[in-house]
Amino acid sequence: MSPASPDYGMPLSYRHRRHLLRLLLTVTALFGLVFVIVNLGAGRYGLMTVDLAITVLAVALLPVVRTTQRLRRWCLCYLVSIYAATLYALALPTTSVTVFSWVMVMPLTAHLLLGRRMGGLSSALYLAIAAGLFFWRFGLDSVVEAPGATANIAGVTVWTYLFSYFYEASRESAERQLSQQALTDSLTGLPNRAQLEQSFRRLANADGHPISVLMLDLDHFKAINDDYGHATGDAVLREVGQALSAHTRAQDLACRLGGEEFCVLLPHTDNRAARHLAERLREAIEALHCRHNDSVLSLTASIGVASSTDRAEQLEPLLHIADEKLYEAKFSGRNRVVG
Repeated sequence: MSPASPDYGMPLSYRHRRHLLRLLLTVTALFGLVFVIVNLGAGRYGLMTVDLAITVLAVALLPVVRTTQRLRRWCLCYLVSIYAATLYALALPTTSVTVFSWVMVMPLTAHLLLGRRMGGLSSALYLAIAAGLFFWRFGLDSVVEAPGATANIAGVTVWTYLFSYFYEASRESAERQLSQQALTDSLTGLPNRAQLEQSFRRLANADGHPISVLMLDLDHFKAINDDYGHATGDAVLREVGQALSAHTRAQDLACRLGGEEFCVLLPHTDNRAARHLAERLREAIEALHCRHNDSVLSLTASIGVASSTDRAEQLEPLLHIADEKLYEAKFSGRNRVVG
C-alpha cells in the first residue's frame, strides 16, 4: 500500500470497514430506488421522500468514503441516516409489522462499521427507541394475541445484537494480538522498524518540538557469533534490548532494526540532550557483563545521533544522517557517540 493511500498506516479493519461502507452505500442506493418506486406507486409520499433522501445521500457519499481519512465520521453519518429512516417508517400508521425486520440487522451493521463500543452503544439506543415504537404502534395486546411472533422478533434481535457484539470483541482482541506481533521484534521484544515508522508519523507535524534519533551498533558483534555461536549472540542482543529499555525515558522508543543494529526515537529532544542520552546508553552497554559458560563477554557500542526541528521531516533522511554519524563513530575508533 503506497503512502498516498488513505489506509496507509491504518489497521487492517480500517480498510475492511471502508470496503464494507462502500458496499452498503451501493446496496442502499439500489434498494432505495426500488423503495422510491414502490412507495410512489402506493401513494406513500412521505416515505418515498425519505427513501429518495437516503438514496441521494448514499450516492453522494460513495466518492467521499473512497478517499476520506475520517472514515468513522461517515460510517456514523450513514448509520444515523438509516436509523432515522427506519424509525420514521416504524412510526407511520400505514406500515406493517414486517418493517421491524430491518431492526434486526441494525446491530450487526453498527458493530461492523463502528466497532464494539460505539456500535454497541448506538445500536442499543436504536433498539430501545424501536421497541418503544413497537409498543406505541401495536400495544401490549399484540404481545398477548401473538406471543410467538413477538418472541421471535425480540429473540432474533437480541441474538443478533449479542452475536455481533461478542464477535466484534473477539475480532478486536485478535487484531490487537496480530498487530502487536507485527510491530514487535520476536528476539528482543523491542518494537521493530514498522512500529518505529508508525510512532514517527504520529510525532511528525504534531508540533514544533525537536525530534532526535539514535542509531546504535554493537562493536565486533560478528566475532561473538563466530567465537561463541549464534545462541550466545542472541542472548547478548536480548540483554542489550533490556538495557535500552531500562535506560530510556517513558516517551522514548527503543527499537531493533535487525542484526546488531538498534534505533532509539527521542521525542521533544534536541541534539544536545540526545547526545547526552546516547552517552548514557553507551556507558550502560559497556557496563554489561554477558556470561557464556565460564567466560564474561565485554560489549561496546557506537552511536550516531541526528536531530531535526523541521515539522515536515521524514524518517528516512533522519535515519540516513544518524547512520552516517554512526559510521563516523565506527571509523574513529568505536565505543563512542558522534552527533
